[in-house]
Amino acid sequence: MTTEQETTVLAKRVEDLLRGDDVAEAIELLASIHPADQADLYLHLDSELREALLALLSAEGLAQLLRHLDEEVRQEVVGRMPRAALARVLDHAESDVAVDILRLIPPAETARVLANMATAADVTPLLGHADESAGGLMTRGYVALHKDMTAAEATTFLRLSKPLAEEDYYLYVLDARNRLQGVVNLRQLIVSAPQTRIEDVMTRDIITVSPDTDQEEAARLIQHYRLRALPVVDEEGMLRGIITTDDIIDVLTEEATEDMYRMVGVGVDERAFSPLRESAKRRLPWLAFNMAWAFLAVAIVNFFEPTIAKLSALAVFMPMIAGQGNNAGVQTATIVVRSLALGEVHLRDTFRLLRKEVQMGMIKGATFGTVLGLVAWLWKGNATLGVVAGVALFLNMIVAGLGGVLMPMALRRLGIDPATVAGVFDTVLTDIMGFLIFLGLATLLIDQLTS
Repeated sequence: MTTEQETTVLAKRVEDLLRGDDVAEAIELLASIHPADQADLYLHLDSELREALLALLSAEGLAQLLRHLDEEVRQEVVGRMPRAALARVLDHAESDVAVDILRLIPPAETARVLANMATAADVTPLLGHADESAGGLMTRGYVALHKDMTAAEATTFLRLSKPLAEEDYYLYVLDARNRLQGVVNLRQLIVSAPQTRIEDVMTRDIITVSPDTDQEEAARLIQHYRLRALPVVDEEGMLRGIITTDDIIDVLTEEATEDMYRMVGVGVDERAFSPLRESAKRRLPWLAFNMAWAFLAVAIVNFFEPTIAKLSALAVFMPMIAGQGNNAGVQTATIVVRSLALGEVHLRDTFRLLRKEVQMGMIKGATFGTVLGLVAWLWKGNATLGVVAGVALFLNMIVAGLGGVLMPMALRRLGIDPATVAGVFDTVLTDIMGFLIFLGLATLLIDQLTS
């Protein structure tokens, strides 16, 4: 693993070698660098030297580099690569990675690349599954044993087949029709007596998913059961592939990023340097939706304009009451949305969550409402104003807790991703209710406020 500073120094060294035409030393240096660090190095080079770096890598080296590049950069590299060369590179990639790369190019070109791939038989079946499903995530690289094999025979088989390191922790026991019968982990195999039959040491109670299972559910199962790999089986129990932990790390990162982006109305594919037009296209609709609802809050303020005209000090505290409610609501909504995504809470937990968040709202409301009330009283010299401001903030904190639970739960019940609009609705709710409570109380007590 290299730090940012080390990568910068390394990039300068590679740049000097490439510009000095010292190809042999450049190749030797690249060979000593982990592919993940090569990906970081690639991003530090200018476009001319990036092409030179790619030219120095073998097909296997390019496959490893592509695996570690971000999707946007990967698409850029693949877009410039001759299709015959891409076929040779993908023959060295894991099947699930090859599928991800093939999805970056047009279907007609995908067919042409597959026609030139020696591993097309392993890759083609995976293309038929949705990108965010277990079938789209799985790889066909696994080790299969038969239940009648002995531990010694299985060990010999492993020596001869030389599976990749990530494939051989779990060994899958299949019957003649490729149906999954059990699982043996590598430790069980090593510690078993040589003549022990695989059937006697295999685990029959297996956690599996179907090819159409959502990738987020697959990730949840791997996390929950602390698995290193998750088998994917069809309706007949036939093993179609496995999902490994490194694939799940990518899924968790992707899902967390999607939830975070959706909470603030940003497209899930947007990056810091996405084209300006694309960024505007993704962000403006969410802001327009938020602004449309904000007009309702404006209408409420306008309704109470006579009250504000009698005591202009009310306008000073309105932003704080609404803003603190917004912050509290987003806190709760974020926790609930993420807990829903991780399977930590379910719709049946709604009332228990409401009870907890109402209590939390009362604690926050009492704390900050008291502070605001004292500040308003001491600043403006009006005890009634302090009471009104403090009570309004107290009640709005409770509203924020209610909204932070009910909005995501209601959206999930309707089959809508809570991350998409829960934050918007909760912000609007606390704005509207904050103004309504504060200005409503002020209107009822206007005589005391102005006396």
